Amino acid sequence: MLLDLTRDDRTWQDVYKLCVTFVVPRPIALVSTVSADGVRNLAPFSFYNMVSANPPVVMFCPGTPSKGGKKDTLRNVEATGEFVVATVTHSIADPMNQASASLPPEVDEFEYSGFTPRPALHVRPALVAESPVNVECRLDRIVSFGDLPGAGNVVFGRIIAIHVGDAVLAEDGLCDPLKLDAIARLGRLTYARSTDVFDLPRPR
Repeated sequence: MLLDLTRDDRTWQDVYKLCVTFVVPRPIALVSTVSADGVRNLAPFSFYNMVSANPPVVMFCPGTPSKGGKKDTLRNVEATGEFVVATVTHSIADPMNQASASLPPEVDEFEYSGFTPRPALHVRPALVAESPVNVECRLDRIVSFGDLPGAGNVVFGRIIAIHVGDAVLAEDGLCDPLKLDAIARLGRLTYARSTDVFDLPRPR
């Protein structure tokens, strides 16, 4: 199979559907924001990763919906400059999926999905009480790839506080992947659990 994007007339949806089946596994950011009017929002994004250690920076990518405009999460981050990223574990997969529903901006996804908001230390958006890891962030910058449907908007946030539950920590003070049991997207409706792991020593 060859997909030559300089010649092929496939739609952006076709390209997206193919790419997300091989750019895997993708960690999931459950992003908590609050609107300028104080309405809580919670939404999952599988275009998510850490991009810098010094300063510590994470990114997630809210795409432009098929109907155009901006997702509530992006509008909230632009308005307030703050967000929280919660790690999605297997135990909260179902409510995370509920939070992915397209809802009016006045709807509180915490209430809709059944998650419990918990006050953060430095930012207005709430932590997700059911997640063992919550990361408080302040907006660094947003890089937009246009306003057409399917275009990505990369939100970079500087980490200012990390909340980790003791139950998922190993003896070295780091997260144990088996205790954490995070899930990831694999394309289509398929997810993976981080329970099949192996070590590979770095070459000298």
